[in-house]
Amino acid sequence: MTTLLTNIREQQPLVLNVANLVTMQRVADAINVLGASPLMTDEVAEAEELVAIADAVVLNTGTLSEARWPLFVAVGQAANRQHKPVVLDPVAVGMPYRAQFVTRLLEMITVDVIRGNAAEIGWFAGVTVAGQGIDAHETDAHVANAVNAAQQTGATIVQTGVIDVITDGQSTRQVTTNSLLLAVNVGAGDMLSGMVGAFVAVTDDYLLAGETAAQVLGQAGEQATAQGPNQPGTFVATLFDALYQMAQAEVIA
Repeated sequence: MTTLLTNIREQQPLVLNVANLVTMQRVADAINVLGASPLMTDEVAEAEELVAIADAVVLNTGTLSEARWPLFVAVGQAANRQHKPVVLDPVAVGMPYRAQFVTRLLEMITVDVIRGNAAEIGWFAGVTVAGQGIDAHETDAHVANAVNAAQQTGATIVQTGVIDVITDGQSTRQVTTNSLLLAVNVGAGDMLSGMVGAFVAVTDDYLLAGETAAQVLGQAGEQATAQGPNQPGTFVATLFDALYQMAQAEVIA
């Protein structure tokens, strides 16, 4: 964790996002407090030139429309051509239109990391996991589903929940942290996907990148919870403070 946080602060990678329009500001803030640079785009015409200056790309399907389809394809294909890592956050992929959208997208581009909850990752494994919308209801780790999803897609899987499971289909790691207020804040998963983008920008070890991102957000959540008061609105501000302090402490040390 120390090395990758330091790499981010020293290299200041640029993370290009096709963002969930609901959570865009929080994602940008999460990337920024780590020491990376967030950049958002909603324009196909600039895809090639922005990918050229980016160090990683994050595609988040939280706000979908057919009008945005060319944007996802253009950014993803430009990243593939330019050998930039691609992180996919397949929000609520189990819903029919979203499933069709992601299926088409995976036929057009290669993704390196998929970050989702157990219900979303279960979809890639062909397994139904109890969930509604963006939330997974079951609390176990669903390790086998994550491994199967990695093997099916060829991507490193970052499956978040009570226990985070990170796997490339061969090696599997787990991260256990306890911060209930992360779960009640819309955008925590999107923030993590953006953070994964920052970490894959500074290492070719995507398994380590996913594990580290999950550890950093989870530990920051625990620190923010410990500082209290435990209110959702206050928690978000304290969470960003904790993330910033963690990143700064690694550099100072």
